[in-house]
Amino acid sequence: MRRRLLLTVVLSTSLLAGCASWFESSTRQAATPLKPVHELQAMKVKWSVSVGQTPSDSFVPVYDRGNVIATSAAGVVLTIDSLTGRVVSKSDTGRMLSASVTVNDDLMFAVTRDGHLLAIDRASGKTRWDQALTSVALEPAQAGSKVVIVRSSDGRVTGFALADGKQLWSQTHVLPALTVRDTGSMALVGSDVALIGQAAGKVSVLGQDAGNIAWEAAVSTPKGATELERITDVVSRPVFDNGQICAVAYQGRVACFDAHNGQLQWGREISSSRGIALDAQHVYVTDENGSILSYDRNTGRNVWKQDDIKYRNVSGPAMLGRYILVTDSAGYAHLLSNENGSLVGRIRLGTSGQTGQPVSLGDSALIQGLDGRLVMLSLG
Repeated sequence: MRRRLLLTVVLSTSLLAGCASWFESSTRQAATPLKPVHELQAMKVKWSVSVGQTPSDSFVPVYDRGNVIATSAAGVVLTIDSLTGRVVSKSDTGRMLSASVTVNDDLMFAVTRDGHLLAIDRASGKTRWDQALTSVALEPAQAGSKVVIVRSSDGRVTGFALADGKQLWSQTHVLPALTVRDTGSMALVGSDVALIGQAAGKVSVLGQDAGNIAWEAAVSTPKGATELERITDVVSRPVFDNGQICAVAYQGRVACFDAHNGQLQWGREISSSRGIALDAQHVYVTDENGSILSYDRNTGRNVWKQDDIKYRNVSGPAMLGRYILVTDSAGYAHLLSNENGSLVGRIRLGTSGQTGQPVSLGDSALIQGLDGRLVMLSLG
């Protein structure tokens, strides 16, 4: 089973990878064998492009005005026509990156392995400004209309002016002794606020322009006698939709809040670091074992649970049309009914190794594997 590596925050990044095995189980459940699927909905790979090695799921493709922007760890950025898969342009940042770039009009923003934030002109590929961070960022920057927001691995969230990189504000959160590696738990809502998943099970809503905290609420609270048992971090992106914010915590629960005041609407016990998806009626979650669950958005009632692909390193869910899409590390994409969770489609992607949570584009989805293969998948 895929596990996000547990990190001791007092150690340097170079040491953490070696120490992470302390926290990983020496025995793993065997992957559930795949059963034949009675296909009710076909899928097809529209195109596939090799991006370059991406060693973590912090490398997420971005859709922008008919193009897909994809990034490799070596700093190569591809602009790909979303309809044909043709590479429109290729640029090189000249730096090793710790996460994918994000885009805003004529700028790209990149976070480097040596702890810098770069603003890069998309047309020329030249660096407009370079801002040093307090530590390396392990997730992509988030760019609003005036501010680009970065969270560094020391728990600091900082807003910089798009135009010149001037620091506008900074928020610091004290991290617990142990935390889960966070490769993407920030999301912007319009040009007003940012949703921030936090260690110790919290979610924060910050104003983009000034970094003021509109509200902060507990998705989950630490429990247990040991530091390991008490780890409960929000390490996937909170999701906003129709006046509601939902998030899920590792060793915690999934919870939904009133977006205006942070009042808890409901919460249910579950452990997940893999992300959630919403449609008009339901919240979908992949738990740490690879089971996919559906909850009623209004009440939190468990609607269904799908166990047929558990222990297969299953990704977080994404919407593909009205269906639920997940991938596994054997290179399969699985399609689930939103009504009862039954498997209604399956396709081999051509990727190898784990993929991050698919990026939903309505009736299509982007899937980037750790092997550097980027796939555009659509309903057939």
